[in-house]
Amino acid sequence: MVTEPGTRPLRADAQRNHDRIIAAAHDAFAESGLETPVEEIARRAGVGAATVYRRFPNKELLMRAIIDARLAELEPALAAALSAQDPWEGLLAALRAILDIQVRNLAFLQVLAQAGAMPHLKSELAERVMAPLYELFARAQAAGELRADLEPAEVHQLIRMVAVTATEGHGCAAGPGWRRYLALLADALRTPAPSRLPPRASGGA
Repeated sequence: MVTEPGTRPLRADAQRNHDRIIAAAHDAFAESGLETPVEEIARRAGVGAATVYRRFPNKELLMRAIIDARLAELEPALAAALSAQDPWEGLLAALRAILDIQVRNLAFLQVLAQAGAMPHLKSELAERVMAPLYELFARAQAAGELRADLEPAEVHQLIRMVAVTATEGHGCAAGPGWRRYLALLADALRTPAPSRLPPRASGGA
């Protein structure tokens, strides 16, 4: 967990409780929506409701902590992609990282969207996720590895195309299916050498 400037790091036991609460809240919200009682989150986390309230006085702070935890997973992968010497490989690495975390958190993201919470995150996601991706996009295009007629803003729609496949693809999210579809998409965006496709996922993915 990233601590704010001027705050003291949590003790090991407090950090474990913090992490358990975030994981439990993520799963509970994904399954039952944002109306899930705090008592249910506490039960899943194996702590008392008072512990949850002490750490997170309201659900908005709890949602914020979940989002921060997911971004903390993603940002090192984006930084590694930005440091890649090959612009094309860097772009693909970023797309894989973004899609991986999106597919693993689809249910939670859908709950946020249904609750109208996503618009409030757009500017932050643009800065922390899309800005590095657009930079990688520009590098790959400047290197002649990416189609010149593709606009940077279209990359968001391309990500959504593959994510929707994961949602509706008969087990795609559980296997390597979305990676296969990303590879197929990459073939359409790059010339001349085709990508090597991952194996088909079981279950018709």
